[in-house]
Amino acid sequence: MTWAAKRQLQYIMIILGFIFIILFIFLYPIIFKKPTCFDGKQNGNEIGVDCGGSCSLMCKQNTSDPFILWARAFKVADNAYNLVALVENQNKNSAIENISYEFIVYDVNNRMIGRREGTTFIPPNKQFAIFESRFDPGLAQIKSVLFEFTEPFVWIKKEPTINSLPIYVDNVTLGEDTKNPSLSARVKNESIYDLPPFDVIAILYDAEHNAINVSKTITDGLSSNNNMPVSFTWPNTLTSVPVIKDVLVQINPFTASF
Repeated sequence: MTWAAKRQLQYIMIILGFIFIILFIFLYPIIFKKPTCFDGKQNGNEIGVDCGGSCSLMCKQNTSDPFILWARAFKVADNAYNLVALVENQNKNSAIENISYEFIVYDVNNRMIGRREGTTFIPPNKQFAIFESRFDPGLAQIKSVLFEFTEPFVWIKKEPTINSLPIYVDNVTLGEDTKNPSLSARVKNESIYDLPPFDVIAILYDAEHNAINVSKTITDGLSSNNNMPVSFTWPNTLTSVPVIKDVLVQINPFTASF
């Protein structure tokens, strides 16, 4: 091979090498994709397909469905009822940002007389109440209420930070007027965080721990190292004497900045 041919071959090899490098740079990310939590494959450190490990989505086999403790209708006025379900999430580090639910109401003949739909969040490792106000049964008499979630549970990793914060309820006092029952309390935020808007739900129980009635108030939030009074009223006399007064502070962990 002549010197000119060798020189020409070197040029060709350099050009081919340069083309190979360019192709490698463009094709490598396509051929050898880095594992992600959204690629529909079980790769990387995932426990399942796009779940577990470093992914925010929890795998189904590592979670349990929330437990419905009870669902009932509580009379507010002559023909208005509040529908309430008390739910417990036993998953310590898992929550749901948004899920649909449904109340189904039956009369004394076990016929469905109406339903109420809505959406809610599910906090981690906590009991919480779901509240639908002013259900009108018409001329029917309510016998029972069924509550159920109507979407698959999509659990997301969420530490129960709120549960460990110094957020307290004290000064829980039942009013003396039995014809116009009322309950007052104080919510204290002794944490270093400002709380976003949240609901406070009061549940009254009798000596057998049967829920007598429920009421809800909505707050605009509560700043750090501050407190606020909350009050609840019922327009009618309670059906029995309340022995236990449970006041639930319900903060959406997905709207909190901690």
